[in-house]
Amino acid sequence: MAPGLTDAPACKPASGTGLAIGRAGRHHGEILQGLWWPQSQAATHPVPCLVTLPVADAGSEAHFRLAPGRQIEVHPAGKVKSARAARLALDALGATATGGVLRLHSPIPTGLGMGSSTSDVLATLRAVYAACGARADSALLAELAVRAEVASDPLMFDSVVLFAQREGRVLEHWGHWMPEFLVLSIDTDPRSGGRDTLTLPVPGDDMRARYTELVERARAAFRSRDAGEIATVATHSAELHQITAPMRGFNSLCALAAARDALGLQISHSGTIAGMLFHPETDPADLTPLICQAQELHMAPMGMFRTGRGTSCDST
Repeated sequence: MAPGLTDAPACKPASGTGLAIGRAGRHHGEILQGLWWPQSQAATHPVPCLVTLPVADAGSEAHFRLAPGRQIEVHPAGKVKSARAARLALDALGATATGGVLRLHSPIPTGLGMGSSTSDVLATLRAVYAACGARADSALLAELAVRAEVASDPLMFDSVVLFAQREGRVLEHWGHWMPEFLVLSIDTDPRSGGRDTLTLPVPGDDMRARYTELVERARAAFRSRDAGEIATVATHSAELHQITAPMRGFNSLCALAAARDALGLQISHSGTIAGMLFHPETDPADLTPLICQAQELHMAPMGMFRTGRGTSCDST
C-alpha cells in the first residue's frame, strides 16, 4: 500500500458512471505568516510557515470522470494547477495510463489570497481518489498539493497547524480551537487583479528574532485560548509583512481599525485581502460607517463572517 493511503489504491470507478465529486474549504488569508527555526537545530536555514484563518463558507467542488489515456481535460481551461494535481494523483495511484475529465466550480475570488488555487487543487485530489475507489490522508494530500502548485495552504487539515507551505508538511499542531471574531473583509486593492503568490519575496534570516517571538506568542495564545493575543499576533504579522511586500493603504486601514476599537487586523500575505477582527458580540450594523470609510479609500468591502464557535477548521 502506498504511503498515506487509507484505502486500497486500486484505480476503479467509485460508481457505475465513473464520476466522483471532491470538495474543499477556503480561508481568509493568515493569522500568521513568517519563518520557523527547528529548536534543536539552531544553525539550520529557516522554514517559511503560516497559520491560516479558516472560513466556514464552502469552497471549491471538483467533478472528475475517469477516461482512457493520460490526458486530463479540465474546465475551465485555465485551471492548470488542478489539471497537474489530477495527473499527480493518478500517477500516485499507479494509474499511469488513465486520464479523465475534470470540471471545477468555485465561488472563491482569485488573486486575493483566499486560497482559491489550493481549494481547487484539494477538491481535485479528493475527486480523483474517490473516482479510483481510494482515499488519501491529509499528509499525502499536502504533499501532492505542493507538487501541483509549488506552495499550498493547509486546507486539508482539520485542526490549527503551523504549516510549511512550500514543503507541504506540518511543523506544529496547535489543536482544534479557533478564536471567535466578527471579521470585516476588505479587498485593499480591487483594481490590481490580485497578486502572483510565487513572485513575492520571502523574509530573510535577519528577521529571525522577530519571527521566532511571533511564533512563540501564537503558540502560547492558541494553547491558552487567548483570542485577544491572537488578534495582536495577526496585527504584528501583517506589520512585519509590510517590510517585504507592502499592502496598499495598510496604514490607513490600521487607523480605521483602531478608531473602531477592532481587536486587530489580519491580512492575506500573498494577496490583497484584509480582515478587521472585532469582538464576536459586535453588532454588524455598528460597522456601517467603517464600510463607507473603506470605500472612500477606494477599497472594496467584501462582507462579514464569523470565526470560532460553530466554525470548523475542517475543509472536508
